[in-house]
Amino acid sequence: MDRGRFLKPAMLLSSLLLLPLPLLAATEPKTPSLSAPSAAEILARLRPGHPRLLASRDDFAQLKKRIASEARLQSWQTGLGNRARDILSAEPSRYEIPDGLRLLATSRRVVERVHTLALLYRLEGDDRYAERAWRELEAAAKFPDWNPRHFLDTAEMTHAFAIGYDWLYDAWTPEHRVLLRQAMVEKGFKPALALYRAHSSWTKMRHNWNQVCNGGIGMGALALADVEPQIAGEILHDALESLPLAMAEFSPDGAWKEGPGYWNYATSYNVVFLAGLETALGTDFGLSKMAGFSETGFFLFI
Repeated sequence: MDRGRFLKPAMLLSSLLLLPLPLLAATEPKTPSLSAPSAAEILARLRPGHPRLLASRDDFAQLKKRIASEARLQSWQTGLGNRARDILSAEPSRYEIPDGLRLLATSRRVVERVHTLALLYRLEGDDRYAERAWRELEAAAKFPDWNPRHFLDTAEMTHAFAIGYDWLYDAWTPEHRVLLRQAMVEKGFKPALALYRAHSSWTKMRHNWNQVCNGGIGMGALALADVEPQIAGEILHDALESLPLAMAEFSPDGAWKEGPGYWNYATSYNVVFLAGLETALGTDFGLSKMAGFSETGFFLFI
């Protein structure tokens, strides 16, 4: 599956410039200190209510107005609608580790399905999309785990649940929200927190695992920061401390040593997490100004 496939539904959002544009930043790049803000400082910035990840309620309303008058956006929405019809008729994802190591294909499928269904629900209000998204999330919430031994699987699944919880918040009953929160905390946050506290594994890496894992878990923490402040605050502090280790590898000119394929994977999650920080907290704490990051959009053309 295309590593960047979950971003295709976000094309509509990016058309409104809802995502920050660090790749086009005109400010002088700098490398911020690796000293992250405290959990209390982070939580004090949290914007109340949902949705707050990548887009607000007003942003979605603005997007609906633009779709009504712009042919390109109408075409994109039609494409997403065609994809959604396939999802509606498909069975929910199952816990499958065909190679004995990775649940990753399943996690990515859940991400793509939830992004597509949740975005269309926000735009069209069709209950079928929310109901099908619930079936997908409920099935994954009941998995025995999200395969933390290959943590990319856990991070991407947590990202899917963050979007599903946040964008579809109004569609969920209190019981639905509890199940989604419990799954994120038990299957996503707690395994991540064990690694953050031990300063081990991807938390100290300087390649794509750092950005994907911090990004996926970080989005989950932003989604639940109001109802799980203690664990979410600790995770966000640790993610902001860890992420610059990998982001420093964009220096000096935006090139990525793992090549274009992993650049796409790493940078997608990096950018989405920074965008989530901006919409949920009002700042990315200067990370988009790190040396080399503003040039990395030209990497594929170097």
